[in-house]
Amino acid sequence: MAYERIHPAVLAVYFLSVTIPAMFSQNPVLQIVSFAGAVCFLVLTEEELPKARTVVWMTLLFVMVVVINPLFNHRGQTELFFLNGHAITLESVLYGVRNALCVISILMWCRIFNRMVNSEKLLALLGGSFPKTALLLSSSLRLVPLIRHRAGEMRDTQKELGLYGNGEMADRVTGGAKVFSMLVTWSLDHATAVSSSMKARGYGLKGRTTYSLYRFRKRDAVKMALILLCDAAVLFLMAKGKLAFSFYPALTMADGKGTVIAVILYSLLVFAAAVMEGKNRIQWNYYRSKI
Repeated sequence: MAYERIHPAVLAVYFLSVTIPAMFSQNPVLQIVSFAGAVCFLVLTEEELPKARTVVWMTLLFVMVVVINPLFNHRGQTELFFLNGHAITLESVLYGVRNALCVISILMWCRIFNRMVNSEKLLALLGGSFPKTALLLSSSLRLVPLIRHRAGEMRDTQKELGLYGNGEMADRVTGGAKVFSMLVTWSLDHATAVSSSMKARGYGLKGRTTYSLYRFRKRDAVKMALILLCDAAVLFLMAKGKLAFSFYPALTMADGKGTVIAVILYSLLVFAAAVMEGKNRIQWNYYRSKI
């Protein structure tokens, strides 16, 4: 993966640079660009297609956010129809779509960040300045997949022992409760063991040095400077109102060269990860063809 050779600090700044403008801007163009960039990156990096339940719950979340807004917000001048005497307006529906795109895109970027910055990189990034916070975050990130794997093992073991019987509802509830109880006990024991182990090693003591595999090299400095430059320009144009967008009472948006420049710069930021990953894939396939 192309991002594996990048310093964790650059990855963290990049994540903030692509999520903050999309979160705090009302302009739906930024949400569309953010969503498209996240989808492109995940398509290039995911080894398997997303599971059906993941697609289903994200689709349900999108629909729920879109539907809830016009049910409780009846502002807007373009009336589509009336429901229980309340007007459902086009502006409220589009605002719900904007909010849904924002939520889904942020969740996808969080998934990307979790893939880019693993627990080891998180310790390297925060271990020197915030050792306790780094240990807590890295342990939490590691514990989620570990609990899922451990729960599967416990469930399979209990099935082999005949705990679930013939698969009736009562058996499944009883078996699930026992697995959950064992999982909680194991999780607490695991957390205690990790804490005691790190304390015995002197982790977090004043003056204790840490070893990191990651070095901030010249190429990392160049990437960091480019990201900060684009991010500063986008935030400056946002502060100047070049990305202003209003849904109520009618759809109005800022236009002009500043708006175009801001969208282009943000698009470069968002699609940079996918472009780098695509370039890395092309080079890898090319070198493999020469073997």
